Amino acid sequence: MGYGDVVQDVLIANSDGRLADDHRTRTRFAVTVVASRDGVIQTGYDVGGTSGGHELFDAQPPEELARTAAGRAITLLDARPAPSGEIPVVLWRGSGGVLFHEACGHGLEGDFIVRDSSVYAGRRGERIGSPLVNGVDDATVQNGWGSFAFDDEGTPASRTVLFEEGVLTSYLTDRRSAHRLAATGTGNGRRESYAYLPVPRMTNTFILPGDGDPDEAIADLPRGVLCKQLGGGQVNETTGEFVFGMTEAYVIENGEVAYPIRGANLVGNGPDALRDIDLVCSDLALRPGTCGKDGQMVPAGVGTPTIRIARITVGGTG
Repeated sequence: MGYGDVVQDVLIANSDGRLADDHRTRTRFAVTVVASRDGVIQTGYDVGGTSGGHELFDAQPPEELARTAAGRAITLLDARPAPSGEIPVVLWRGSGGVLFHEACGHGLEGDFIVRDSSVYAGRRGERIGSPLVNGVDDATVQNGWGSFAFDDEGTPASRTVLFEEGVLTSYLTDRRSAHRLAATGTGNGRRESYAYLPVPRMTNTFILPGDGDPDEAIADLPRGVLCKQLGGGQVNETTGEFVFGMTEAYVIENGEVAYPIRGANLVGNGPDALRDIDLVCSDLALRPGTCGKDGQMVPAGVGTPTIRIARITVGGTG
């Protein structure tokens, strides 16, 4: 188990006469469970977090987090080698948030756009994703893990629409990149502490819920993969290409969840993955995360409802 909390009193005063202050409290609780059987060892993990205090434990009781983590570890003991190939993948509520954050969100940050080192540079107003995709970065989410009143340059928190019906509508900027892009600042200038320079960073970044049924996402598939938790991964912002490990995943056969798998990777391209989303459900879930960039770590909320990508490459050994 791991528990952490932090209280910050932030004061921003700059040479333009801007003066802002913010009081930030964040609480986080994580559980890791190890299960073993006949020499096979597997690990399960779950985490809860809030911009607040111990009310976290009312919304996300530690015993529920522990039960979920233990269930994942025990399930993996019976997991089979993952299949490989291009197949439909269902990302369960919350699990697709890491993918949207890494494969899409970072490429929309203003410093990458200014340097023309993002696959999304120069594409504002273009339909990139499926018409089902509506995505936002929102620092105003109540008790959101990445929420605040002002960013670290004193710009008020805001909700920025990134994709509207698949069309790229905005980038995420600090004051410097907003000036360079001749754009209105979005309040995304963030830094780990006063010892660092602010850079464009995400806050709470997620795909908005649609009207799909999560059960339909699975029932319609003769074969596919259900991913309930994504692990770490790598993304190339210039090309949009990514690879993520799946830490809890299952094979779907004839519209039903058949058996758990291990050693599965999700391999693809950010714009292509957005384009190939063919179902967005109504069950949005947000999760806490920690985002690293330029040697700085900041809290960032991630989330999606259950979404289905019609075709994407799964890398496995089966």
